[in-house]
Amino acid sequence: MESSFYTSQIVVFVIIVIVFMLLMALVVVLLSNRAEKQIFRQRMDNQDLQLKHQQELLERNLLVQEEERQTIAAQLHDDIGSKLGVLHLTFHRLRRMEAMTEQYNTMCEEIDGLIDKTLDASRRISHGLLPPTLEDFGILEALNEFCEGVRYTGVLDIQFEYNITRADIPDPLVELNLFRIIQELTNNSLKYSQATKITIQLMKHEARKALRYRDNGQGFDPENTISKGLGLKNLENRVRMINGISQINTAPGKGFEAFITF
Repeated sequence: MESSFYTSQIVVFVIIVIVFMLLMALVVVLLSNRAEKQIFRQRMDNQDLQLKHQQELLERNLLVQEEERQTIAAQLHDDIGSKLGVLHLTFHRLRRMEAMTEQYNTMCEEIDGLIDKTLDASRRISHGLLPPTLEDFGILEALNEFCEGVRYTGVLDIQFEYNITRADIPDPLVELNLFRIIQELTNNSLKYSQATKITIQLMKHEARKALRYRDNGQGFDPENTISKGLGLKNLENRVRMINGISQINTAPGKGFEAFITF
């Protein structure tokens, strides 16, 4: 009887810890969303300022977003992820104890599945905020990994071509902004363009490098201010942050192309 009571206490404790970890992850994500909304409101409140001041503010906001993403990603990986990993190992020790009832075994299986899903969600959130491949191996490996993830969905075909090496883009900030530009453009293609194919080219010619992004989607009217939403505004600001020049070519039914030199 005492063994059964002790085992039940352990199971309840495990459930409480899992719920606590999930709440921590939810709070972190909510704080991130709140910070981004505050940044957006701040940008809108400064519409009457001079263009140069607006540009400096927008660039600072993008840097703040990246710092917040790095902080949240580190917290998810180092804090929540590690604790869930320990919890996972502890739970497997619990499963090796003598099973008391069929209900006990069923509960163990449910908790084990919940831990696996939570660990997977934590990894996906952390990698989405700050891909570790980008920091560890550079933009070429990060983009190959990113394209493989898009390809895996089966929604469209995506190709990545390049003739540069990581040494050609030595500045981590340039790497990060290029990755975010491609990430934003790809998300737009997936959500709005109804494209079936995306081509990404990262090339160099003498002292200049170029990024060309193309999809075969439905395109849009570039003069339509609604079409030039926050995504393209962020693109323009990120291009300026890497001292680049961008050109957008699109029209209804003609697909979309962004050509950036830096």
